[in-house]
Amino acid sequence: MRIAYVDDTKQRGRRRDMGQLVALGAAIFDEEQIQPFDQAFRAAYDEFDVPHDVELKWSNSQRSNWWAESEDRKAKQTPLRRRVLELAQAHDVGVIVVVWDTNGGIASAGGEGPEDAVITFMFERISAQLENNGDRGIIVFDKPGGTHREEASWLTDRAEMVRVGTDYVKPNAIVTQILTAPSHLHPHLQLADLIAGSVTAAVAGVPHGLELISLIEPMMCVNWRGIVGGTGLKLFPDKLNNLNHWVLGEDTFARGAGEVSLPYAHWRYSIDDGL
Repeated sequence: MRIAYVDDTKQRGRRRDMGQLVALGAAIFDEEQIQPFDQAFRAAYDEFDVPHDVELKWSNSQRSNWWAESEDRKAKQTPLRRRVLELAQAHDVGVIVVVWDTNGGIASAGGEGPEDAVITFMFERISAQLENNGDRGIIVFDKPGGTHREEASWLTDRAEMVRVGTDYVKPNAIVTQILTAPSHLHPHLQLADLIAGSVTAAVAGVPHGLELISLIEPMMCVNWRGIVGGTGLKLFPDKLNNLNHWVLGEDTFARGAGEVSLPYAHWRYSIDDGL
């Protein structure tokens, strides 16, 4: 059994012609690694002298938070993030990130807007990854904001997708409806937040995200050709796919039986990385 922990992020793109990015990141654990990672995560907090009730979030939006209270605390954030990503590698975590550029010139995919479409894209990739490896699993999202009624509505909106699948993926590998949980109780969701935030920041062109890609890329899921693009990192619209070259260093993008060399002349960022 595999458990996929998923969190979301929204960030402003810094590359040329890039808008706001809407994204999800997943950290996929084998059930046998869930408790050991939890213990290792808390040991890392002890190593850096960080209280266990402080969340390791990519973006701390509140004006008052533990990390911002002193320069010493701020200085701990990046080394602890790196340590947690190293622990994720050590515990065989798989990574999938879906990023949608709202400046893509396409209002929807299959009739869905960005927030819904990235969930569909993520569901399809988690499902396919599990089924291709002969696994089954559960998907756990960070608890959405709002009231209990709003959360129930959000879950209800996903129910048919899990029950019948999508146009591309059947629901063979996901054993129950999507679950939600509060991230402050689950280091695995905090890891998903870190993955979503840092990979999306790298796609956006933010230096702090680019600095962490070398730790995340080895964990990213690949297709049967060993390529991350389109599988471990899904970019939408397709004209963003040259960023698989600039961010991940890949020289090929493949879909089905076809492939193109990167950077591809007909996609954005064919000459440079847009920064």
